Amino acid sequence: MNDLVTLTVNGLDYSGWKSVRIGAGLERIARSFELSVTDHWPGSADQVRRIVPGDLCEVRIGNDLVCTGYVDATPIDYDATSITIMIRGRSLTADLVDCSAENSPGQFKGLKVEAIAQKLAAPYGLGVLTETATGPAITDHQIQQGETAFESLDRLAKQRQILITDNANGDVVLASPGSGGVAFSALELGVNILSGSAGFDYSEVYSKYVVKGQKSGTDDDFGAGAAASQGVADGGLRRHRVLIVRQSGQADANTCKQRAQYEQQVRAAKAEEIRYRIVGWRQEDGSLWRPNQMVSIVDGIMRAKPSLLISECIWTLDDSGMITELVVIPPDAFLTDPEKQEKAAKRKKSKSGVDASWVD
Repeated sequence: MNDLVTLTVNGLDYSGWKSVRIGAGLERIARSFELSVTDHWPGSADQVRRIVPGDLCEVRIGNDLVCTGYVDATPIDYDATSITIMIRGRSLTADLVDCSAENSPGQFKGLKVEAIAQKLAAPYGLGVLTETATGPAITDHQIQQGETAFESLDRLAKQRQILITDNANGDVVLASPGSGGVAFSALELGVNILSGSAGFDYSEVYSKYVVKGQKSGTDDDFGAGAAASQGVADGGLRRHRVLIVRQSGQADANTCKQRAQYEQQVRAAKAEEIRYRIVGWRQEDGSLWRPNQMVSIVDGIMRAKPSLLISECIWTLDDSGMITELVVIPPDAFLTDPEKQEKAAKRKKSKSGVDASWVD
């Protein structure tokens, strides 16, 4: 299988990299890459010095496109005997992360999430793909002074519990957990798992989640009771730990309730994430490991649920060889369906009071 990493810039292909790190994930809207060469690189490192920040580029692993974006930086490190040149870059969607939302007027009424996303992305020449239902139209969304285009879009996504990520072509993708399908290969201890780690950190988990918001009154619904909305979810911890979150936008009681349940489920699931280092970049069928796929887990040490969601994928090459770093997590970390949230919230609690229903 051809796993040569190629960086294409201005019609020229560059390969022969000493080290490689390419990352993509559900919690980042812009995938990134970091490639380095030395003076022993075939054709001399001087050729790579032609690449400058701002260049449009594509990164491929073999024939698979994994990133379309721009070069961010070209740092150089050298001594008396060698020189190392690094090329760093991110997806086209990085402009949404870095740059301000400049739409005028900065208010959107009666539009669906994907339509608002297209308007926020349009000034930066980005496309928007929708892989999940986004719910009814948003009553009113306003750009806040000084916020980036991504921050504005992220507020919308959290309101509807939608995942915002990118793809290899540099498009904005509105996704749902597992919409990338099912991985062909399993992660199996003693077969392809080199190492695993898990923090089991519950410092961001609370006993009670309170979400407060406001909405405009109507002819039939007005006054203080109509303006103020609140939703509460039980976090399941025994000791008293309360988190109060302010919901942006037009937030009725149902929206606040959904957000509270979302916070509870996501935080509990993220406390159970596992990090694996596995052999190679590809699965048994020849496809690359990718984020947003469900993957089977065979690991008696972690006692993980038989199937987890790949939330992040990092392809690396260094002195250790070709390694894929995967972050896997209970899919509850990215719940998007309010009905699923309701069902998950009613699952059996562990003796400690923490929802551990995903553990065998």
